Amino acid sequence: MSEGRRFDFGLGSGVLAVIKNWRAWVLLLLLVGPFLAYIGFGTIWLYERKWLWTAGSLWVASGIGFAVLAARWTKATTPLLPPLDWDAPHTFTAFDRKAWEIVESEADQGDLIALEALSEIDIYIETSRRLARKLAVHYHPLAADPIGHVPIVEFLTAMELAAEDLNRLCHQVPGGDLLTAAHWKQAVQVAGYVQKANDIYSYLLPIFSPITGLARLGTQQWMVKPAWKNMQQNLLRWFYRAFVNRLGMHLIELYSGRLAIGTGQYRRLTRKSVRSAQPVDGELATLVVAVAGARGAGKTRLIESLKLARGGDLSLLKARLVAAGLDEALIERLQTAQLVELPGYTTNPGGESARDRATRREAVEQAVEADLMILVIDGRRDTHAADVAFAQAWDLWYVEHPRLEIAPAMAVVTMVDKPEFGGEWAPPYNWATGHRSRELAVRARLEAIRAALPPTINEVVAVGLPEASEYGIAELLLPALASLFQRAERTALIRHLHRVSTRSKASRLVSQVGQQGRSLWESLRAARGKRKTGATTPPQG
Repeated sequence: MSEGRRFDFGLGSGVLAVIKNWRAWVLLLLLVGPFLAYIGFGTIWLYERKWLWTAGSLWVASGIGFAVLAARWTKATTPLLPPLDWDAPHTFTAFDRKAWEIVESEADQGDLIALEALSEIDIYIETSRRLARKLAVHYHPLAADPIGHVPIVEFLTAMELAAEDLNRLCHQVPGGDLLTAAHWKQAVQVAGYVQKANDIYSYLLPIFSPITGLARLGTQQWMVKPAWKNMQQNLLRWFYRAFVNRLGMHLIELYSGRLAIGTGQYRRLTRKSVRSAQPVDGELATLVVAVAGARGAGKTRLIESLKLARGGDLSLLKARLVAAGLDEALIERLQTAQLVELPGYTTNPGGESARDRATRREAVEQAVEADLMILVIDGRRDTHAADVAFAQAWDLWYVEHPRLEIAPAMAVVTMVDKPEFGGEWAPPYNWATGHRSRELAVRARLEAIRAALPPTINEVVAVGLPEASEYGIAELLLPALASLFQRAERTALIRHLHRVSTRSKASRLVSQVGQQGRSLWESLRAARGKRKTGATTPPQG
């Protein structure tokens, strides 16, 4: 009797549990029942009209098409998501580019983070701290606290600029500006629920339609499900990489000191339109081109010819720039560039003297202050050791100052119109492939000079400057010079940012006090003017 009672009690509890949850079963039936009935009746209808195979094939084909397109269009390189620029920004020096490699490595770690973790806000806080410390150690390896020396205002500037860039990127994703941290979590959870419901449907479908159901089940497990998961992961990982990309860029600008100029001026200097050839700051309005070389190399004559040529008809130069894929607006920069002749260094074929080294050192100190350099070499000389020594010293200066970008430079070989190169001077010439005696001799001299100069001066052209028949200025020198102006603008910008960032704290404080004083004085004058105007205005009525 006792056993029967126990049995009845167990049966009764099961019935009570079913009765207790009957509302959930009713809701599930009302939700799924019509859909299952629709599938069943639809399958019968297709079978009676002999369309079942066709419909099933289309169903399977649609699943395969979704899988293929989703796998292709949801990769990180897809244009459906805003592309991330991993090229080093134009304000970066060689030292900054090494720091940029640290940022790229940190972004690659996002591929190893679990999908659930990417929806947590803590992962971004931890990444920010880790990346900030790594970059700080790169710039200040000997500092006990590499982050502690950073001015708070500059740190806030970096955060503001990074947030602005992320905001712009997220606005390019539909609904990206509406997402919150909770939405990320909910999206992951809902995606899991949808996937489970889709799995249940795929397992139940073969009961009602064995042929179509089995085919869809295979497609679902092998193609659609992996593609759906790939799409979810790519969206979250894209945001993580975008976060690291923008944060890392402005942390580099922070540690390099270039954010000392403030948010507003930094934007004006670095975020101008790429189509605009005009700089946005008065100090960068004119590019400085240093014309260096040994004494007697023909620097003065070359500058005169350049000024005359850039003031004449430049239609040929414009056509050459367009053919080379360069912006024709560079001609305007060429016309306004300031050509500065540097003091010539001395040469001594019998051996270098202290005077030669002193004059060369003076020329190098002035050349590194320019945005672009032209090294003038007398092609008649048997040895070019002095010119090569100058070029090497100029190149070494930038190696010793890695925070600055090396200026673009080119070499111009003059005096190729002289009798030393043989034959009568009868331009035009083809220094690259010509077979006349002068062309062969000049080509051999150009190759020898190019091989001796450092790799930073890889553009070498030859010009003849007789007053009656010049050759090489408009044909060779101007196009080569104009092609370097984009790099020269970048060099000028980096130098300007570096100059501002390396000002002493005292001078910066004095400048800020002066600005505040001027602003206060102007406000007082404006208020006084308003009072005078009010006192002299006659009453109305």
